[in-house]
Amino acid sequence: MHYPTIDACWMIERNATGLTRRFEFASYSDTRRFLDELADLSERTGYYPNLNFNRTLVNVSIESDKGKLRLTDYEFAAQTDALLAENLSQETHQNGC
Repeated sequence: MHYPTIDACWMIERNATGLTRRFEFASYSDTRRFLDELADLSERTGYYPNLNFNRTLVNVSIESDKGKLRLTDYEFAAQTDALLAENLSQETHQNGC
């Protein structure tokens, strides 16, 4: 089975039970746009990560419901990475992990 490549900023939790990534943005409007795009992705895929956010930060946590990360978990992480690359400019998203 081939797992999609995900950004190196994703942290794999102990025992490979989840993935977490922090996204930082230049403004609240940029943060909101990312959250709206992420909500659309969740509706399309039926996959709903845990989110924690404030004005310019979004933490996305993907937790496996099977005890170990699965292909669908990595696919959602890769799709989240693609959202960032396709819909938000590099000036909008602050680089770094």
